Amino acid sequence: MSTTTAQNLVDRVAGKRRRLLRGLVLANLAVALLLGGLVLAVLVSSKRAYESRARDMAERLVSIAQLNIASELSQVDAVMRATLDDLQRRGDGWPSEDARVQQLLADRLRLLQGVESLQLADAQGQVRWGAPAREAARIDDREFFQQAVVHGGGQALLAGPLRSGSSGRWVLVVVRPIRLEGRFVGTLHATLGVGHFEQLFSHYDLSARDAMTLRTQGDLRLVARRSPGSGLQGEVGATQVSQMLRDTVSRFPGSGSYISQVPIDGELRTTAYRAVSGWPLVVFAGVNHERFFQPWRHQVLSVSLVAALAWSLTAAAAVAVYRFALREAGAMQSIAAHVLQQQQSQHRISELLQEQAAMLNNDLVGMIKVQGRVLTWKNRAFERMLGYRAGELEGRPMRELYPDQEEFDRVGREAYPHLARGSNCRLQVRMRCKNGQSIWVDLNGMPLSETESFWMALDVTATRQVHETLQHAAFHDVLTQLPNRALLLQRLQHSLAQPRRPADEVAVCYLDLDGFKAVNDALGHDAGDALLVQLARRMAGQLREEDTVARIGGDEFVVVLGPMPADDWRRVLDRVAAAINQPVTLGDGRIVRVGASVGVAVAGEVLAHDAAPDRAPRPAELLSRADQAMLAAKREGKGRWRLADSALTEAAGQG
Repeated sequence: MSTTTAQNLVDRVAGKRRRLLRGLVLANLAVALLLGGLVLAVLVSSKRAYESRARDMAERLVSIAQLNIASELSQVDAVMRATLDDLQRRGDGWPSEDARVQQLLADRLRLLQGVESLQLADAQGQVRWGAPAREAARIDDREFFQQAVVHGGGQALLAGPLRSGSSGRWVLVVVRPIRLEGRFVGTLHATLGVGHFEQLFSHYDLSARDAMTLRTQGDLRLVARRSPGSGLQGEVGATQVSQMLRDTVSRFPGSGSYISQVPIDGELRTTAYRAVSGWPLVVFAGVNHERFFQPWRHQVLSVSLVAALAWSLTAAAAVAVYRFALREAGAMQSIAAHVLQQQQSQHRISELLQEQAAMLNNDLVGMIKVQGRVLTWKNRAFERMLGYRAGELEGRPMRELYPDQEEFDRVGREAYPHLARGSNCRLQVRMRCKNGQSIWVDLNGMPLSETESFWMALDVTATRQVHETLQHAAFHDVLTQLPNRALLLQRLQHSLAQPRRPADEVAVCYLDLDGFKAVNDALGHDAGDALLVQLARRMAGQLREEDTVARIGGDEFVVVLGPMPADDWRRVLDRVAAAINQPVTLGDGRIVRVGASVGVAVAGEVLAHDAAPDRAPRPAELLSRADQAMLAAKREGKGRWRLADSALTEAAGQG
């Protein structure tokens, strides 16, 4: 070999080494950018999903709280209106018999849970009657009384939070101005301790450092707050809130959500809020980020480690190739050495491919390639996830991996338009394992060509099960597993909205057990709980699939019947009452027996006169009317049912 030839060979090898170095650096940079972009896309999409779950949880909690608070305040107002009606029916307009008025107020106070006092004041603000009985007091200096003097509407006023003049505790005040022939003659007002709302919040499924808060509308004064595990609960009447809360509520006063750090305890929460229907209050439900985003942080770590491993394998392969090039430069003495170096280069490239294959066949994340909705490649993690042995999925149509045609079509409908536009897509789907069992899989897909796509798959069955469990708990009674108040109102709204024949009706039956307290006091709460569970099963067994029975608290149940032909609900109610009246054998062999007092409100009949001609009664109206009718039946001797807004009172179980 001549000097010139040798020099040319040296130059060619040096140039090749420089080009190889540039190519390897650019290739590793491209791989790093690709992996970084993929990791970022996966984690951003995953974070959005966790944020959506946190927001959904907060919205479920706040929807339940808004319905409960509105229902309780409406119940207080309904009792107050009924009290005023009774007072006006008993005399010439303004009460004059002290003993009878005191007794009436005492009787009505016992019906109202959480209400501290029920008081009647004259036009000068002198409290003349009250329950519980206290020394006479004046309220003419109270702002709520001054508002009542000029208030001309038919709605109740809500004031507070303020200090009770008699008990010294923080309360809300529900006020009904009294007018006779347009002339202001006084007020009837009820005080609710704010502790009642804190107790109400204690029944919700709040995890550590979640928060449920009730504030006034407008100035956002704190009424009540509960945050398990938080040392600071806030002071009643305080207006210290985050700027994010104030701005969001100002822009969207009815409902909304936001993420902010709470000034009271410094916790970062996703918070949803709802204005309490019919009342100047706003309820907030905040979900602690630590609980919801800890799994996402674990995912960040695992996905980042996989990406780092993939890049390190690529970098190691590049280093190996470059080292080979350096060795090649020292082997220019002979063609044989050059050939040998070329053979070693091929060996290194083979090693690189093996290392890349090891990365793709990891045990953490399932990966597949799909062409024309046919599986063309998969890693071992995907096979294990679905319970298949190595090679069994080769060339399978993707339809075989879904439990039914509907799920297969949904993936095609929701995912493939994104891929056609060159975008990534992410969705959760049900997939079928080899043994026939269905699992939930989080799929993240990206296009490779017009017909081919690459997918990453994670088994999220456990996460979905937790989500479904929480959703069930939010809408069902813990003891009886019957629907709770929130789900009851949804189903009642659905029944009212269904198309039906002109003669069909929807009946709302409000049941209160007679004799339950005696069983509970004599035999204990465990026996009382067992009795409620058996009665719940009996009532559910008497209903059609489209009917609903719900437990809304204590020994109170609501049955929604219909739509069905007019008066058919009477026969169904007879069956339900008969089932309740049958003796119940408890687990220890003791036999107990209870009855029920029932109030019935029928949509389209008596209640319709209170509704505007162009709308049907709302669920809350029907429920309130049925509740009032039940209270009337209770007063008339128990074991009876009464139709709302009707003088007719019949014995329970009679037609």
